[in-house]
Amino acid sequence: MTNKKTNIATVLANLQTTSSGYDLIRYIGLPDMLGQESDQILYVMGKNLARQAECMTIEEIQEFFQHVGWGELILSQEKRRGYLFELSGDIIKARLQTLKEIDFHLESGFLAETIYQISDKACESVAEINKDHIIFHVLHN
Repeated sequence: MTNKKTNIATVLANLQTTSSGYDLIRYIGLPDMLGQESDQILYVMGKNLARQAECMTIEEIQEFFQHVGWGELILSQEKRRGYLFELSGDIIKARLQTLKEIDFHLESGFLAETIYQISDKACESVAEINKDHIIFHVLHN
């Protein structure tokens, strides 16, 4: 194994896969391995991914979500203390209909960190799961 750092943009540009392998690892493998700490670990992993992805605009965040198969992200509302994002699309509907245990901690962590990078305000993000979409509440101080 080399110490060479892999650039996320390079990985995304060169690797094309279906999301089923990702879903198996994400929703079955990782929670089994990580146990009770999986929610927090996935949130921190999302923040770490955001630091490496270096999305500097809302549009870049949306492109990232689309490209990695996380779904279609839109900024639905900008508030004084934060943002509301909506995550939807066929992949989200399929996951919500298929998986019994589902979470969006990875995506929440990613959003918290990227909004921090853009706004320079410390953020926390929480996912609200609805019937066919997800709402992320990204709040800052």
